[in-house]
Amino acid sequence: MTGNKKVAYSYDGLKKLIDDYEAVSFDIFDTLVMSTVYFNHDVFRVVGEKYRDCVPDFFNVRVRAEKELSKTSYPDIEKIYGYIRKVCGISHKLAKEIMNYVIEVERRVIIARRDIVEIFNYCKKSGKKVYIVSDMYIRKNELEKIINDIGIVGYDKIFVSCEYDTAKHQNLFKKYKNEIKAQSYLHIGDDMRCDIESSAKYGIDGFRLMTSAEIWESMGGTAAENFEERSKQAIYISEKYNSPFSAAG
Repeated sequence: MTGNKKVAYSYDGLKKLIDDYEAVSFDIFDTLVMSTVYFNHDVFRVVGEKYRDCVPDFFNVRVRAEKELSKTSYPDIEKIYGYIRKVCGISHKLAKEIMNYVIEVERRVIIARRDIVEIFNYCKKSGKKVYIVSDMYIRKNELEKIINDIGIVGYDKIFVSCEYDTAKHQNLFKKYKNEIKAQSYLHIGDDMRCDIESSAKYGIDGFRLMTSAEIWESMGGTAAENFEERSKQAIYISEKYNSPFSAAG
């Protein structure tokens, strides 16, 4: 929690805090939604398994693609798969097929964090200006399909890093605040650096949520090295610790 206001780390505490703000923004991943894979990049392992005959080292190539492209911009999915196509020497058709499958897998593994979606809806009912600010390589139109399908609708606008070509820890919050005029701002997210510290630079108060994996690990859990076992863990954790307040109290 940043700013001068201190509240209990709880569902009710967050609702009470929200009452004091005009504009409320939410992160997407590990905030409004979570994944049934343990690590976000495990999605690439799922995709790599399907296309192992076409792109044998897909996981490493995919990670390298985003790392290299991020040196000069915040790449969207088409730039990433354009890079993979060139590096791996695959056809445009195959690259597009893999890209579409990635989006399908992302959609398949995403579930709502129920308590936070309820709080999101509370913001709307309370007449707040409600926004989404997210670091993501999937562009707005596809990203909205994913979150709309699980009931996250009615926000005023979504700010996606790949469309603004800047990340949250860079200038995305600056662009958000320059565009959205309000008397007071609150941002809700899970990442201390990207969500809380980065928004604070622009006078936006923050409320940091625990991720399900963070709660699991705080209780002595660890991520399995084996991908199949880790996937089973993730499914269990995504239900057991769906609420970021699971460990509170």
